[in-house]
Amino acid sequence: MTFFIGLVKKFNCVNLTMLLTNKPFKLELNGVVMDIMELSLPKYTAFRVVFSSPRPPIVIARTKDANNNIFWTSIPEGRQKEAEGVGKLIDDYFKAKKD
Repeated sequence: MTFFIGLVKKFNCVNLTMLLTNKPFKLELNGVVMDIMELSLPKYTAFRVVFSSPRPPIVIARTKDANNNIFWTSIPEGRQKEAEGVGKLIDDYFKAKKD
């Protein structure tokens, strides 16, 4: 069972509070375009992702488990593999933007 301590604002070494603009952005993987929008949640950072394929939209966020391991998750839980995959793309996007 996963125990959520809370959503976090840091993506490894990337401080999102310095990079987020509330402007949507697009990412593409295997011909599928993802429209990504930062969600305004008090004290937290999360993203809503809409796919150009028939796949339903997903809300993802970075969180910590009881052992302080940071990982991506879907809200509500249940689409963990998608959250991890899209989360990695978002991490890479912000890391590239930081450089």
